[in-house]
Amino acid sequence: MSSKIVIAGSENENLVSTNALHGLKNANYKHPTKTHMSQLINKISISVIVIILQVLSCAAHTPADSLSAVLAQKNITPEQKVMTLSLLARATSITENKHAIALGLQAVALSRHLPDAQYTAISYATLAQIYIQANDITRSAAVVDSAVYYAGKTESQLAKGIAWYRKCWMENIKGDEKNALLSGQQALKYLEKAGSAYYQSAVYYVMASIYANQEDGPLHKKYGQLCLRAALIDMDYDNILVAYQTLGTYWQYYHMAHTSDQASLDSAIYYNRLSLATYLNHKDRIIFHSTVAIMALNLADLYAQNFPPSYRDTVFKYLDFAQKIGVETHHLEVISNCYGMKSDYEAAAGHYEAAEDLLQKGLAILDTDSSKTLATRIQFMSALAALAEKRGKYKDALHYQQQFATLYTQLYNEEKLNITKELEAKYQAEKTATALKNMEQTASLHKKLGYLYIGLALALLTAAIFLFRSYHFRLKQLGMETRLKDEEAMRLIAEQQLMQERQERLQKDLLAGTLQVEQKNALVQTLQQKIAAHTSNKSVLTQINRLIDHDKRLDESLAEDKADFENVSQEVFEKLKERSANSLSRLDLKHCAYIYIGLTNKEVSQRLGIAPKSILMARYRIKLKLGLGKEEELDEYIRSL
Repeated sequence: MSSKIVIAGSENENLVSTNALHGLKNANYKHPTKTHMSQLINKISISVIVIILQVLSCAAHTPADSLSAVLAQKNITPEQKVMTLSLLARATSITENKHAIALGLQAVALSRHLPDAQYTAISYATLAQIYIQANDITRSAAVVDSAVYYAGKTESQLAKGIAWYRKCWMENIKGDEKNALLSGQQALKYLEKAGSAYYQSAVYYVMASIYANQEDGPLHKKYGQLCLRAALIDMDYDNILVAYQTLGTYWQYYHMAHTSDQASLDSAIYYNRLSLATYLNHKDRIIFHSTVAIMALNLADLYAQNFPPSYRDTVFKYLDFAQKIGVETHHLEVISNCYGMKSDYEAAAGHYEAAEDLLQKGLAILDTDSSKTLATRIQFMSALAALAEKRGKYKDALHYQQQFATLYTQLYNEEKLNITKELEAKYQAEKTATALKNMEQTASLHKKLGYLYIGLALALLTAAIFLFRSYHFRLKQLGMETRLKDEEAMRLIAEQQLMQERQERLQKDLLAGTLQVEQKNALVQTLQQKIAAHTSNKSVLTQINRLIDHDKRLDESLAEDKADFENVSQEVFEKLKERSANSLSRLDLKHCAYIYIGLTNKEVSQRLGIAPKSILMARYRIKLKLGLGKEEELDEYIRSL
């Protein structure tokens, strides 16, 4: 099992092998989440730092407990709440990933209401790491793009630095090392201005891992040392651990190339042991314990590869330590790797049955994981097939080899699917960028048109002033003529107002008359139906007489209706028609007019001659046509017009 596999659930996504842990070359640095750092939110909100430091002064609390205590405080500001939610999401992302995603999304939603976009940029940057832990690289890449977008809308150097650090981090995950290095340099420029050693250490680690992939030893060592130096300035123990890890990995690579150099082996062991000691002394202040598990695996591999079999107890001591951390953090792949290394050790000693038993235990651990972990399962199947072949169990060897082929095909198909999703995400990002560019061009055009309109307005104003002065001069000469013209103009205005009032009155009369005609037409139709159906029924004739009497009462109320409508402005009817998209009938408008003048449901029922229940149904239909919500009252809306 010498192939590299991914340790899931850890932000730094270290690549390790079960018997050759020098496979850590492709390590992607974990975005730190320490809440006890005074520089963590530097230049963002000093009040956020103060309140968090006050709570974190109690050493007995874990970072998650301390942050929860911060959120519980009553005097916390919106800015403090956004930052604390993001930090809490980071602190819980290892053990409660779904809850961490919910907290991160809550931080993003709250940040949208803040005037400064720096909080939104940082919230998105934080959420990116949590999505990666959920193996959702598509969403992670999308929120990284959002972080960079919002970073461009703020003057905060720290927010810009964090967003570009995340961009560097994501490009490294995707294997785009060239652009990752460029983004890392851009991030360092912002972070140096912000004075944030905390995030500088993070960027240095990503760059060190890139140069490790490129087998550039000098630059790997240089950026590893810069990572450690920045981490010691900020005294963030998660950063310190990964700095020890990258330097230990550098010396491990160096010793692999220079096997006779005992000092390089001693240095590799020294940094790995130093990381374990740091972890044991500051366990409560470390979030990503998986880093220590990887260091323990590295130590086990160093002893397994460079010391005689008599060091078996030492190898197993570090494997047991790594396995313990894996159980505590629910890192199933760390646990399975421990079983894999122990199996390799037993197989090398000729204990094939014990080796197979250990591999089966490791595979059982993977089976309890909801994620696919295809790459790890492939390595286990390959190792089981090799062991079965050595033991002469060719049927079992064939079975394991078939499972190996099936899993390999699944992994290949999954990679193709991920590539498709990534291309789709890139297309959407380009589409969004194009839309934003068009919007910016439109805004620029509107701005130019605005200037043009202002210029035209000034020119018109100048012309108006000139004309006014000329007109004023003429007034002195033609005073009497002007007064006569003014009187004529006033008369015309008065006539227009009178005509408008008459027109409105005629419209109201027309509405009332139309309603009366509709009612009479309905009455006539009803009478015709009754007569046609019951020509010899005296009770029908009685009903017809009642209908006629009712119609007479309607005629008597017509005068009242007209008087009522005169109190309703035509503008009210226009607004009702506009709101309902002309879906209100004449009867609906009449009902609205009664509501407007303050009649009760009973009074409206008497005026319209219909049952109270029908009034309620009519009100409900009118409310639907007007598009009013459940909480909006029809009477209040109509009377507010």
